Amino acid sequence: MSDAFDNLDLDAAIGSAEDLVGPLEETIGMDLDEVLNAGSDAEEHSGGPRKYDFNRPHNISRAFEQNLQAVAENFAKIATIDLTSLMRMTVQVEFKGLRQGTFGEYIDHLPSPTCASMVTLAPLKGQSLLHVDLGLCFIIMKKLMGGTPAAEDTVREFTEIERGINAGLVNRINEIFRKSMAKLVDVEPKFVSMENNPNYLSGIAEGESLIILSFQARLDAIEAPVEFALPIPAFGPVREVFDPQDSIELRTPHELRDDRRRILDMVQATGSELVALLGEKETSLEEILGLSEGDLIHLPQSVEAPLKVQIEGEDSWLGEAGRLGQSRAVKLIQQLTKE
Repeated sequence: MSDAFDNLDLDAAIGSAEDLVGPLEETIGMDLDEVLNAGSDAEEHSGGPRKYDFNRPHNISRAFEQNLQAVAENFAKIATIDLTSLMRMTVQVEFKGLRQGTFGEYIDHLPSPTCASMVTLAPLKGQSLLHVDLGLCFIIMKKLMGGTPAAEDTVREFTEIERGINAGLVNRINEIFRKSMAKLVDVEPKFVSMENNPNYLSGIAEGESLIILSFQARLDAIEAPVEFALPIPAFGPVREVFDPQDSIELRTPHELRDDRRRILDMVQATGSELVALLGEKETSLEEILGLSEGDLIHLPQSVEAPLKVQIEGEDSWLGEAGRLGQSRAVKLIQQLTKE
């Protein structure tokens, strides 16, 4: 009887635990890092504040990011209409967010095989990367050839005919991207090459910083990612369009010169403490209390050593002690700081 009650209590405890964290079978394969990082990942996906990584600083401004988001949202709207017309079935394209990373890191996370194409987007410099989920490519090909758009059990590399069909799909997506950029800049997309093995991709340096625009394409119950990876230096020729820095100056040149003169006069008239330091020594309070007139204090600094000249408590110059007329003076011989 006691064993039966113990088993009943154990079953109840397991049931309560599963209600809180899910079935036991689903958690067996979890890695310790996944468990420890679960909270931080949830915060990122919930739209909360992003953590700042000092080893990988964000080097695009808020205005730049907002313009890219506007382009991405416009792309999602146009792609939804265009691909729905192409497929003759409902296709939903949704913008999933913007992130940054290096080309090497991005390639490492791409599945193999996949469908990754190098494209140019003049006037943007160099090449950019368009990644379309390989399974999505096969679904679109099936539909265009009159078949049922069902998901593939296994994916493989393209045949030459399939490669040509998907090059046409890439050109169509490039045209959608051109339309989405039209409000900011006129781009001329061109297809360069396509690879099923991401390790064969070239045209972007491994350490190049990328801006990745992520989208999710949905066909009935099938969902697959589509991503544009754009090198940050590529925006050089159009940086002012995406990240305007100029501000309208409301003051005349005469007023600006007058402001500078007043600031200079104010700085020149500001008082500062300047100290020529003969030497320093640490000692006990007992020794200090025992000092009297005429005592000698031995300093750890030689007589020939230069003196430190401090400005507002900061070591700024080295100097030599001397005389100027009847007054003691210090000759500045070396500047320690440029401020």
